[in-house]
Amino acid sequence: MKDIPIWYDLLVISFLLSATIAYPIVALFVTRPIQRKLRRTNQDYLSQWVIPPFQSIFYAGAVLIPMTRWRHENNKHMIDTDELVRKAATPLQWWLSLWWFASTCTMVLLIFLPPLLKFLGLWFLDGG
Repeated sequence: MKDIPIWYDLLVISFLLSATIAYPIVALFVTRPIQRKLRRTNQDYLSQWVIPPFQSIFYAGAVLIPMTRWRHENNKHMIDTDELVRKAATPLQWWLSLWWFASTCTMVLLIFLPPLLKFLGLWFLDGG
């Protein structure tokens, strides 16, 4: 779209850069320490069914989102696994996970917002 102002592009790029920097930090300082902590007690069930490039997504999600309210008999093993990860996390790991999730979600929202608003006829960021 040619109507998008430069400041909007810079905003999207800044959140892209933030998410790109946050992902390896989350992998190193959230995923790996929690895996080590849970493997010592043979409770690392999450890494058994998630392939390595996506493990950080699941570990960060388990740290951030309390799943216990959705617990029922059909998903009991999944919720118990997430709860173990959540209990093993430190406050710093929670903040790092929040940083990565917030920057990624904001970047995706900002990427899809202009076409959606243009389609609805509500685009208000015209350059002219």
